Amino acid sequence: MNRFLIVSCLFASGLAAADVRQLTIASDRPRPRYVWTPGAAVPPGTANVSSQIVYLHRCPMLSGCSVREGANDSRTDTSTIADGIRQLGEFSQGDAVWNQVLECVRTTFAPFNITITDQDPGNVPHFENMVGGKISDITSDPNLQNAGGVAPFACGEIPNAIVYTFDIYGTDFEHICWTSAQEIAHAFGLEHEFLQKDPLTYLDGNLPKRFRDEAAPCGEYAESPRCGCGAATQNTYRRIVTLFGPGAPTPPDVLFKRLTDGKQVQPGFVAVIDAQDDVRVEKVELFIDGVIAGMATVSVGNDFEIPTPDLAPGDHTLEARATDVQGVVGTTSLSVVMGPPCTADKGCTGKDVCVEGVCIPGPGEPGGIGSICQKDTECLSHQCADAGESHNYCVESCSLNNPDSCPGSFDCISAGAMGGVCWPSGDGGCCDSGGGTPHGPLLLGLGVMLVLVRRKKRR
Repeated sequence: MNRFLIVSCLFASGLAAADVRQLTIASDRPRPRYVWTPGAAVPPGTANVSSQIVYLHRCPMLSGCSVREGANDSRTDTSTIADGIRQLGEFSQGDAVWNQVLECVRTTFAPFNITITDQDPGNVPHFENMVGGKISDITSDPNLQNAGGVAPFACGEIPNAIVYTFDIYGTDFEHICWTSAQEIAHAFGLEHEFLQKDPLTYLDGNLPKRFRDEAAPCGEYAESPRCGCGAATQNTYRRIVTLFGPGAPTPPDVLFKRLTDGKQVQPGFVAVIDAQDDVRVEKVELFIDGVIAGMATVSVGNDFEIPTPDLAPGDHTLEARATDVQGVVGTTSLSVVMGPPCTADKGCTGKDVCVEGVCIPGPGEPGGIGSICQKDTECLSHQCADAGESHNYCVESCSLNNPDSCPGSFDCISAGAMGGVCWPSGDGGCCDSGGGTPHGPLLLGLGVMLVLVRRKKRR
């Protein structure tokens, strides 16, 4: 049996050509599940959730967690999923792993006004995630065997619901966290969705997963045309924040890429800013000497690119401000020195090379111009091109009217309607950006096969 289901998804980058990614689902690995429980959810339009508390119940050694069949109620240890009187086995991975799980789940739900605790709240309304044992400890339902976790589900909040995360992932705390977050969210009325970065997904990778402010298609092993509860898509962040309200805000992490403090730059350089947030970065602004110089709202991966205006020669201070969906701002700053335009032969330092008068990362840098690539996301320029030669390379735009617009060991070749790009002239490209040896049909990052027309450099 083929162990993996391979799913191809096409994502529009917004700044570069589309990127085809291979997403894997280990079809024989235990997965979080839910059980349709009609009538268990509160009526639509109910103003407030029943509780802001989620109890992570670590099932202890010897006694485990007691649960019995009945209406969903964490206060009385009754569950619609249990068959009769049951005992869920212990969580056997030790204190260190448990503490990692607890911290991970807390971080996952931090954007919301939800308290995650491993202390029993007692006889007060609360949601409960029992962690330990295996599915056969609580039910003999053949449809649930090989489940990594399970929860009741009814398209809305199920007050005082008990959900389960089973002790089958060993010491892999991030998978335990992922399953726990998914099962808890099922109790809030969220269903599975086809978004790799979100806890409600079946898609592997991108750990730890966080609730994203993105409208995503529902589905498990493939996209569904509509969600099971009637909507066209699902936005997990919006759904949960509407129920519980926002949590304590945390600022995005922000840093400049390709720039270092005190580095010389050239007129027309592009500020590349890495901005990351648990939910979503809404915008990134660039300030130069205290004055706003540009803004970006669309990223490629975590990178936001902002072209710079004409600046006077000398020292300048750059500040990047990233704002997330809660309006919280993260900042970073550095100083640069505006120098004259570089040339193909001089003006750049380290592994940088000169393209169109601006120093950029060269073939000695991962993803720099001339690096071997298979897809756009492996290139700092977000352009991986195929010219019908033995390798695809990361390229940068150049002027066909000026052969010297590319660095030494590169030619400016025609890319059809795209104009020109700098292409290795035999010994220019040298470094693999991490994609390995190209094989199979490769992505045409520029959308067309490059017309290989070399213009001779003046020496």
